Amino acid sequence: MSYPAKDDPGGDLEKPQYDSDGPGAEKPQTKQPSEEMFDDLLNLAGGGGRFQVLLVFATSLGALTAAIDTFSIVFKIDSPDHWCVRDAANNSLSCVPTEAGCEAESCFVPGSNATDGPRPACVQWQFDHSVYQSTVVTDFELVCGRSVLRSMIFTAQMLTSLVTSLLFGLIGDWYGRARAAALAAGLFVLMASVTAATSNYNVFLTVASLTTGARMGIYICLFTLCMESVGERHRSVAGLVWVLPWAAGIMLTAAAGWLLRSWWQLQLVCAAAGLLLLPGVWLLPESPRWLAAHGRTERAAAGLRQIAAVNGRALPADVAERLRRLSLAPPAEDTSRCREALLLFSSRRMCCLSLATIWLWVVMAVVYYGISFDSAQLADNAYLAMLLSGLVEVPSMAAVPLIDRLGRRPVMAATYLLTGAAILPVPAVPPGWPVLLLGMLGKLAIGAGFGVIYVHLEEYMPTEVRNAALGLSTMAESVGGALSPHVAYGLGGWHWAAPSVVFGVLAVSAGLVTLLVLPETAGRPLPETVRDVQKTR
Repeated sequence: MSYPAKDDPGGDLEKPQYDSDGPGAEKPQTKQPSEEMFDDLLNLAGGGGRFQVLLVFATSLGALTAAIDTFSIVFKIDSPDHWCVRDAANNSLSCVPTEAGCEAESCFVPGSNATDGPRPACVQWQFDHSVYQSTVVTDFELVCGRSVLRSMIFTAQMLTSLVTSLLFGLIGDWYGRARAAALAAGLFVLMASVTAATSNYNVFLTVASLTTGARMGIYICLFTLCMESVGERHRSVAGLVWVLPWAAGIMLTAAAGWLLRSWWQLQLVCAAAGLLLLPGVWLLPESPRWLAAHGRTERAAAGLRQIAAVNGRALPADVAERLRRLSLAPPAEDTSRCREALLLFSSRRMCCLSLATIWLWVVMAVVYYGISFDSAQLADNAYLAMLLSGLVEVPSMAAVPLIDRLGRRPVMAATYLLTGAAILPVPAVPPGWPVLLLGMLGKLAIGAGFGVIYVHLEEYMPTEVRNAALGLSTMAESVGGALSPHVAYGLGGWHWAAPSVVFGVLAVSAGLVTLLVLPETAGRPLPETVRDVQKTR
């Protein structure tokens, strides 16, 4: 059975469709799908009223916190200029490189050469503090032979997020979005605070990775909770407004990094952002859609009544009975803890959607972070580069009205294809402002895609696996994020334009996958079960 056709996506969602007798109303001949009836009840309570505005504001602070923690790593592990001041024989070699006659070197004893054997290695360094008072690199001396430990920080964080993104996704599906978000927020504040106080590299690596994992949980659970409590008519706007604080977080990171030149002070800013988020998260109501999907109809009805009260609406007295008739609870015989993960690949259609989701998110992260972290391409000043990276996110919100008018799928594909069109010509233009302009255009397009892809994913994946699907996508994003610096800097060492070619080709391929595999979801109710997904194309 296909979904009822709608000339105006969401234009009739403010009244329940199952008993609408108004002029031009199309009364169904058979019982409406369960997910449409739930959306009807949600819209009776108010799908885009005061409650949803407050909910978007409260939960979107998670995007602000995530952005600060994500991009602060650029400053925290930056490696300032350094030179050798002591060798293995405990000889002092101190001199300032700007002094006449000073032969300072970064990793070897000054004045030594390799003609008489291996060059004596340096064991102590002096760092340039003109930009930073301290970074993780300066405090733990992660230079020369220990420089690989600097890369290990980002790698360990991405590997941890691979696990925790799926873990918190499943926790949110098993025990509720609000509980999982509260757990993640509490863990984030604790780990971020401990990270700032560490004086041992191994301890730092462990707690910093756990902080990243908790950050992933915050983002996944709060976004899902918000989208499930917003009516279909308002979901696209709510989803893209939700990510606006992400841009603000990037710009705040640039400002905080410029004002606070020590990595541990910047780490405390991350903890403070989580602390501001914590009270609101602990007070968040559970998603009524999740409660209904798990057979907790009385609590789901209470949640809908709360939404209606805040929005100044009145619900019918039999709302709990109507929720029972939805039959959204999973079958009693299928209660495996791994059920949600397995359902992502339970049919040919779900397998295609899941594999496409993985590829799209890997490409999104590789291109987005690859451009974002390539400071040299944007500006010589790292703080200015970070500020520009945040500013260019704001115009990308112009995609908000487009996804309702043109559809999710064509807009999503266009963001990938326009990114490729902006980045691929980079090798053919002269270095300087033309490269900067193309890079900013690519960042603008891929930034818009990052807003749309969350909304689209929430709408084509069913409720019973939605949080697990978002966890899967975040795992894919982590893989892309881990690959992005290798593409940007590894290939950049071979040829300065090679990363742009790779980014462009990947973006074009993702645009084609979007057009060929993903369904259009504008104006359609959220699917509740895997069986419902089989009906969409």
